[in-house]
Amino acid sequence: MEGRILRGPAFCVLAWMLLAGATPALALDVFTLWRQPMIPIEMHEGAWADYRTQVMAGGRRDHGLTRIVCLDRQAGTDDHSWLVEILPLTEDQDGLRTPLPGEGVRMRVSRALLKREGRLLDAVSEIVQWKDGVATSTTVEQLRDDPLVAAALQDEFIAAEIEVGKATHRVIQERQYLCDQFVFTAADTQAADLPAGRMIQETTREISAAVNSEIPFLGLAYATERIRSTSRLDPPSRRFSPPPPTVRVEIMELVGFGGGAQPVLGGTH
Repeated sequence: MEGRILRGPAFCVLAWMLLAGATPALALDVFTLWRQPMIPIEMHEGAWADYRTQVMAGGRRDHGLTRIVCLDRQAGTDDHSWLVEILPLTEDQDGLRTPLPGEGVRMRVSRALLKREGRLLDAVSEIVQWKDGVATSTTVEQLRDDPLVAAALQDEFIAAEIEVGKATHRVIQERQYLCDQFVFTAADTQAADLPAGRMIQETTREISAAVNSEIPFLGLAYATERIRSTSRLDPPSRRFSPPPPTVRVEIMELVGFGGGAQPVLGGTH
């Protein structure tokens, strides 16, 4: 397919854009595969899941820890929507993970998400961001008018090819889970007319995932993503060289999950 490459599909991407004011970028997160029918959607009230991430790109390696929480009815979830918190974590020498004080994003997400239709933005009715302990509300209308956020959530990852692998065991919190394995691949192309010719960029995105339905949210025990982008000039030019190929690898590993989650961000909303 030829068109514009749109960036950053999912709740965690939006959350970190709001937290850091970053430009959207293709990124792996817990909701990336929500449109794939073989991936479970397990939005259990009171559930939480902690993920450790690594990103390798441009010779750099970055690490992170994030908690995803689906709050219970007492905290604001109801028959029509879930209240979800996304929290950056710190970890001490004993492995105790705790949310960063006064930081995170809370979202109200429609249960229409279970239909796996439309865009993620269509399922979000309200967003509150906490930064340095200060809460700021953002309406969906404001999000739709924001070109960065609109671009980030307009594109949904839908695999063009799906490979089913052999089931494998993964150990989480000292317990083994038998996980189904899948490899999802998609490709996209964008083109721009330059004085030197037509620049064409081709991007291939491959996501490998190990999934178990006992795990909340999308059942992800482990996922890795590899994005490769190459550019070429048509026709070739001696005066102008396209940028070199780029490769980005991201790893997301579940390090703990459970139930009974309590709200962290400023009480109920």
